[in-house]
Amino acid sequence: MNSIFLRAKHWQLFVPAIVVPFVTMITFSIIAFFAIIRLEKNNDRPEDFLWMFYLMPVIFILCGFVQFGWSWSVLSKLSKLIPPHVRFPVRRVKLLFIVPILYFCLLPFYIIFIIKTITYQDEANLLTVAVLGLFFFLLHFFSIFCMLHTFFFVAKTVKSIELQRNPRFSNFVGDFFLIWIFPVGIWFIQPRINALVEKATNFSAGQEELIDSI
Repeated sequence: MNSIFLRAKHWQLFVPAIVVPFVTMITFSIIAFFAIIRLEKNNDRPEDFLWMFYLMPVIFILCGFVQFGWSWSVLSKLSKLIPPHVRFPVRRVKLLFIVPILYFCLLPFYIIFIIKTITYQDEANLLTVAVLGLFFFLLHFFSIFCMLHTFFFVAKTVKSIELQRNPRFSNFVGDFFLIWIFPVGIWFIQPRINALVEKATNFSAGQEELIDSI
């Protein structure tokens, strides 16, 4: 159970997932605001401030890395503690888990493409923007379904281990919504996960001591 996401404290997940991206976006917005004013006054070229928009994928990836990395750790590592009789469709869960990651990785580049098209008034790319827009529109809703699917099984995983049985949705509906609002929910879910990991670690250590004593 050697996972940094499962062993981390709630605040250690909250800071890189929310605080750092938020502060970065505020700083970026202030810089962009003054850059646009300078552009209008001095007739600078758009290239002089467009570089800032390339920071957007970095911010998206940092925020998404924490949430998806945490969810993946629960589904792939913590799930090993689920009782054998509890049904867990591993392949489907992992397959649908990947879809939102692809969406969030591609979306910032599409936004940058739109900004460049509008900035340079490139009419030749308008059709491409429209076609990609339809693609991302459909992918967006499918990604929402995939994320809800992931939240469902993350919540079910935690509750299954705690109850040591196959729980009904009513048993973990609260956890489902806590995971949905990840920045807030992590303060309530992570301490329970820390306790499960510590319990499993102590149990394994106890077994090893018992074997050594025989």
